[in-house]
Amino acid sequence: MYTRLEQFLKSHRIKPAHLARESGYSRQHLLRIRMGRMEPTRRCIAAIVAACRHLANEPVLASDLFELGEEERQPKVADI
Repeated sequence: MYTRLEQFLKSHRIKPAHLARESGYSRQHLLRIRMGRMEPTRRCIAAIVAACRHLANEPVLASDLFELGEEERQPKVADI
């Protein structure tokens, strides 16, 4: 079973080396994320989303690429 990120890359014909160059993360690090062996940090998710937007030349959301937990899906509300 492919991760959302892997499915996106395949469907948009984005090469892992191009994603690595655009995101600033190594191909090895991205491979672990693409195969679901490693959970990316928020910073890494942001870099991958930005890279995919640029490479696909279309709007991309983090939820298009990753299974986000409830915490990441909900907007932050300032404590009053």
